[in-house]
Amino acid sequence: MKIALILVVFILAVLIILWIQNRKTVPFSNMDSIRKPIKIGHRGASGYCPENTMASYQKAIDLGVDFIEIDIHMSKDGKLIVHHDPQLDRTTNGKGLLKDYTSEQLMKMDAGSWFNPDFCHERIPLLTEVLDKFLPQAGILIEIKHPELNPGIEQVLTTVLKNYQSDHKRIMIHSFDVASMKKCHELMPSIPVGVLVKNSPLGISDKFLHEVSEFAAFVNPKHTMMSAKLKQKIHRHGMRAFTWTVNDKKKLKAFEAIKLDGIITDFPDYL
Repeated sequence: MKIALILVVFILAVLIILWIQNRKTVPFSNMDSIRKPIKIGHRGASGYCPENTMASYQKAIDLGVDFIEIDIHMSKDGKLIVHHDPQLDRTTNGKGLLKDYTSEQLMKMDAGSWFNPDFCHERIPLLTEVLDKFLPQAGILIEIKHPELNPGIEQVLTTVLKNYQSDHKRIMIHSFDVASMKKCHELMPSIPVGVLVKNSPLGISDKFLHEVSEFAAFVNPKHTMMSAKLKQKIHRHGMRAFTWTVNDKKKLKAFEAIKLDGIITDFPDYL
């Protein structure tokens, strides 16, 4: 009787593990032919060009990325704008909060001179501009920045991406905001979503991984947290393991050696 009970428990455990793994590999089935790790250009090739500009994305393409990672906010008139900070001051000649300007105003701002005067003609792009120009050449990994400052941004993104349904296999979405990613998965189950994780002295718990595995296809911890052990832990919960933002050549080689699923870097040619 005891042996039979142990056998039943063992079979159930195996079935649960297989169910978790299979459940999250489906959204990535169209990317299985892409090399590992997936080479992801951080805000384009931001080590060489001003971040989140068309020049930076083109440079990333030239350096052979599989995906371009971009950041989105919402403008005053409800358009999705590609920019990293909530404020404009650091990387443009604008001042104040991005959300206080219309898309037309934002697209006139200089987004390149801060990096180098040679990029003075670079402007803040719309998400649709980036998708239209670069999606056929590389995948796009969209980070939703500060969804609490952009209420409803998930629904707006869904509306935009409906026009790119044939390219959903080349689009991913991630954010530090777990609730936002859960909402995106509910609205767009055909597009893989992931959870970004900042440095934590406590690491990433199995409880957290179990909770996000209900909707997430990948987890993306900061490079200072990533290890072969953590990669295996994430895999056990049926998700892919990415890391950000790795610019040290030795560390990049180490992550390649443990066969991470994806690496985000400012210098795609280092991979």
